[in-house]
Amino acid sequence: MKNKDNLLTILAILLIDAILVTLSFYFQRLVEIGHVVSPELAVAVINAVIFVVVLVLLVISRKLFLLERQGKFVKVQELYIEHLQELVRVTKAQRHDFVNHLQVVYALLKTGQIGKAQKYIEDLYHDVRISGEILRVNIPELAALLLVKMGIASLKNISFTIEVDTNLKMLRIKPLELNTVVGNLVDNAFEAVASLAADKKKVTLRIFETRKHFVFQTSNPGFIEKGLRDKIFEPGFSTKPGSRGIGLASVKSVVEKNGGKILVSSGKDRGTKFTVIFPKQRRGR
Repeated sequence: MKNKDNLLTILAILLIDAILVTLSFYFQRLVEIGHVVSPELAVAVINAVIFVVVLVLLVISRKLFLLERQGKFVKVQELYIEHLQELVRVTKAQRHDFVNHLQVVYALLKTGQIGKAQKYIEDLYHDVRISGEILRVNIPELAALLLVKMGIASLKNISFTIEVDTNLKMLRIKPLELNTVVGNLVDNAFEAVASLAADKKKVTLRIFETRKHFVFQTSNPGFIEKGLRDKIFEPGFSTKPGSRGIGLASVKSVVEKNGGKILVSSGKDRGTKFTVIFPKQRRGR
């Protein structure tokens, strides 16, 4: 995209230079042949040049706008394709797991281990209950995203807890932008616990509301040095080798665009929390 923008800019400069050189040569020839250039003619020519330059700049500006809009559309498509791929992968894994769960329960019942079978089913019910809680969210796109993240957490052996205490009915944010915020926060938390011991791989997402705000909060074990808490939101910055470092920068951009704030708190004993708050719309707006 940048190469196309630079090419259009260079072409515009060359065109304007060509017009000015031609105009200068034209006036010079008139002088050489002894022709007197009237002020009216000079003004008319200058106005014509200005009109042509403005017209060229308008055409170039429109072209750049279309290219930028096309680039954003491609990014949206890539995001949806990525989510669909995750959903397919998770669905396949869950289908395989479901068959395994049935086999385990059947074997326990067949061998008379009723208590163990009951405990096993209770653990499964916990996951199903969380899924049902997600469906209470009044934003289908967000509910679908959270179901996918639950599946990814299961594949990575991460204990992912979701607490939903609001239906977000009055939240005025585009679903795509909301998924950008929540998805990146959850992914960031997953990455933070990926290398920890099994009993430390715990991530919690809380979605609730206060009198004036909607709140999205992730918490996980791990510590972020104070000097890095501002840098992690800079585009390209990452504490992990090979990482692109654009996730949290995207989160901050979307949050601020929608009038919200993102806060980070971290302690060696209490872990790390990312808190995003969006103001509620005033009545009558």
